[in-house]
Amino acid sequence: MKLFLSKSLKALIVTFCITFVLIVDAQQKVDIVPIVKNEDSNINWFTQELPIWGTRISFPEEPEFKEKEIFSNKGMIPQKTYFWSDINEQLYLEAFYNKLSERLNTKNEKSQIDALSQKIAVTHGGYPILSEGITNLQGIREYFLEIKTLKGALYKAKIFAEGDWILVVSTLNNSNQSDIAQQAKYFIDNVRFSPLPGEIKLEVNKSSSIILNEKWDTLNVEKFSICFPKYPIAQHKTLDNNGRYQKYYEWYMGDGNSKATYLLSVIPLENFSTKDNQKLLEQNIALSLSTTQGELLQRRSLNYFKYPLEEIIFKTNIQYFRVRYFYDAQNLYEILVSGNKENIYSPEANRFLDGLKWQD
Repeated sequence: MKLFLSKSLKALIVTFCITFVLIVDAQQKVDIVPIVKNEDSNINWFTQELPIWGTRISFPEEPEFKEKEIFSNKGMIPQKTYFWSDINEQLYLEAFYNKLSERLNTKNEKSQIDALSQKIAVTHGGYPILSEGITNLQGIREYFLEIKTLKGALYKAKIFAEGDWILVVSTLNNSNQSDIAQQAKYFIDNVRFSPLPGEIKLEVNKSSSIILNEKWDTLNVEKFSICFPKYPIAQHKTLDNNGRYQKYYEWYMGDGNSKATYLLSVIPLENFSTKDNQKLLEQNIALSLSTTQGELLQRRSLNYFKYPLEEIIFKTNIQYFRVRYFYDAQNLYEILVSGNKENIYSPEANRFLDGLKWQD
């Protein structure tokens, strides 16, 4: 799925979505770059977290980081890499990820993975041996790549692909020592995923309404579910809370026909310093308006849901927003529709905003 949003609109959506976490502290920031932290295990390695699929990768020591622009069919795109090498340069460990020029599907997956393996082979020198793809337990396509390089080293990699993202975790072994081989195997075999706490499934319920007859995708998130017109993009994000990294989750999609955007954010309350949740909600509403320079058009309290809801409608120079906030004992939730004035009051918008269903 492609988002049909202008650069200014994308910037506004991103700005608006992070306003929840900005109130924690003026020095804190929201980012979706990885973090490094120690992990308790029998092997005293560092764990590197990546923002895609909740990926966790172990390195013998804290890895180095680099970012570069790579060429794609749609121009230059950023590629982020974490890497480590031992002091004698006998073992090189690397993990890099980037967006693809197009979303993977059954028609283009093989050609994209083949092209990537050939590119890697050219970089290292040697003939690539690529396995057939499998789907792992997290729903991510997985390939194994092996290259015996012209310099006598052994390159092994696992290629992970889902949606429009790809991750390559690789080892380059220049030694015949068994302990080096064991380190390489441990690195490549211990890639772990913690997917977003939700599951997308095709909705089966139908109604006599023309709009409700359309099949939407249902997102089940722990204690509730909500429907999106199309499969939403899911993101792990991290909050730097005075050096303490905490996660929150976001799902969003853009409708290419109407130019409307649908968004759901789930933010743990532990991210915030205040324990007064009502005050927290009021601060977020105020900050949302000030950050976007929005003009408040309407605010109302809604009592039909299990938890009290606050809905605000405001406009900016670019578009209109209709946003609902609520919280339970663990999380602060934001449900948002944006677009032109007709978009936020459309039957589709009403279905999205009213479609939140509690499961207990």
